[in-house]
Amino acid sequence: MAKGKSKSRTAIYHPPKKGMPYMVVTVSPEGIAAIAVESKDEARILASKKVLNVTVDDARIVLANASDTHGD
Repeated sequence: MAKGKSKSRTAIYHPPKKGMPYMVVTVSPEGIAAIAVESKDEARILASKKVLNVTVDDARIVLANASDTHGD
């Protein structure tokens, strides 16, 4: 990456064999994140999303855009 840039890049890797998951990989200055999903549509949706914070609270999952959270 160019000096002074903090841009993240996301790529979708297709499964090498039938029955294996798609991989959505994001590389950013903070590190690398890899998430496996079942379908190409899920991969495309996940790759198009901005950063999400995920918390598990009493057996339910709560998703929030990172810009919506205030460090709580």
